Amino acid sequence: MTELTARPWLAGLTPYRPGAAAPSAAGSLSSNESALGASPHVVDAVTRAARAAHRYPDALATDLRAEIAARHGVPVEQVLVGNGSDELIFLLALAFLAGGGTAVCADPAYRVDEISTQVVGGTVTSVPLVADRHDLPAMAGVPADIAYVVNPHNPTGTLVPRDAVRRFRADSPAGLVVVDEAYVDFAPDPLATTAVPLVREGGLAVLRTFSKAYGLAGLRVGYLVAPASVVATLSGIRAPFSVNRLAQAAALAALRDRTHHEAVRVHTIDMRRRVSDLFTRHGYDVVPSHANFVLVRVPDEAAAVRRLADAGIAVRPGSALGVPGAIRVSVPGDEGWRQLRQALSRP
Repeated sequence: MTELTARPWLAGLTPYRPGAAAPSAAGSLSSNESALGASPHVVDAVTRAARAAHRYPDALATDLRAEIAARHGVPVEQVLVGNGSDELIFLLALAFLAGGGTAVCADPAYRVDEISTQVVGGTVTSVPLVADRHDLPAMAGVPADIAYVVNPHNPTGTLVPRDAVRRFRADSPAGLVVVDEAYVDFAPDPLATTAVPLVREGGLAVLRTFSKAYGLAGLRVGYLVAPASVVATLSGIRAPFSVNRLAQAAALAALRDRTHHEAVRVHTIDMRRRVSDLFTRHGYDVVPSHANFVLVRVPDEAAAVRRLADAGIAVRPGSALGVPGAIRVSVPGDEGWRQLRQALSRP
């Protein structure tokens, strides 16, 4: 019998590692989850959907795709729903990068962009940030099949204006520019920021998630708005029934509850300012953020992480995100805010 061995390029792969949890949910500020949780309508929708848990879900997520398409003013053929945006990123890699394809992204970038490319045997060119922002001119000089732009960027929270994304699409040799807008709901003007209107111009796709502003991180739902040909290709290679019945019901209810969504936005933007001001008052340098987290420069990263952990607060070490000498702090709820203030006031 021949010994089964993994493909050689997997040997050097560094797996994704999630942020640590805190003793309480209020102190868990490492994974950029919604501070206000999901809409009450989501809980009701999931409860109703659970009564049919013995039935397979709608493989096409028909109702959810229709709602998303209507929200963005695009044909339903340009929308694909996935098991979190991570599934969609892996599908993009399988379809367009397998067997030697090339991708370009920022350094640091969302790790799944890099991991998915490496898993399928592709190569990634990482272009360092300049002043905490994407260096789009340098990225446009890299030959690639796919170019990834995370906007707002994670872990810095910086923003690329839509016109800059459009110029990058025109200048880049990439066959597809993928704009990951996981945090766009927390930008000052999401409608003016999103690259969805650029999809109709071709060569560009937009990723969205329900994990952040909609509070569905535990249910795994995301979607892609892309040229119909890209959606058709990915639909043909995806696993059947990858988005379960409860997740579809939850996402639909979350989309329809605009009041809760706006409450999350308002809370996040206000609390982000308060957290930034708090760290600034204590003498730390904070990167101006347009996401639901702030990146704080610290003189001793390990000591800062340990100090907060001793107070029951989990944050993400910058070294785990490609920005050593920093910590990333998710925007908290009211109780988390109280804990954070107490932690920083201790000698």
